[in-house]
Amino acid sequence: MFIEKGTPDGHEEVFRDAADEYVNVRAGEVKMRIIQLPHPVFTRDGETLRMSLNITLQEALMGFEKTVTHLDGHKVEISKPEGTTTQHNEVMRISEEGMPKYGMNSDAGDLLVTFKVINPTNLS
Repeated sequence: MFIEKGTPDGHEEVFRDAADEYVNVRAGEVKMRIIQLPHPVFTRDGETLRMSLNITLQEALMGFEKTVTHLDGHKVEISKPEGTTTQHNEVMRISEEGMPKYGMNSDAGDLLVTFKVINPTNLS
């Protein structure tokens, strides 16, 4: 039995002739319903993945480079160059880093990264 990457939540897959069989009785079918479990980093909205990324005030003002581990284990580089600023709740869209498109595994949705600027509690 094979479940395709990117299969949507609630989708029901039917596997014919996959259940127990008996003498003079044809094998039945197995029905599986996909239930999406929550993830601590990513949330899914169809083919789009969303995540929040905490950055320091210094990183928001001076630029940064961060690496995030994706659901399938590959690394995604997220960066803002020096000389640009990042606002609290600013959203960055990274194309083709979302969920695989159901029925078209070679394509993927987008990853939306929301930046959360962590302000210092005191300055020295």
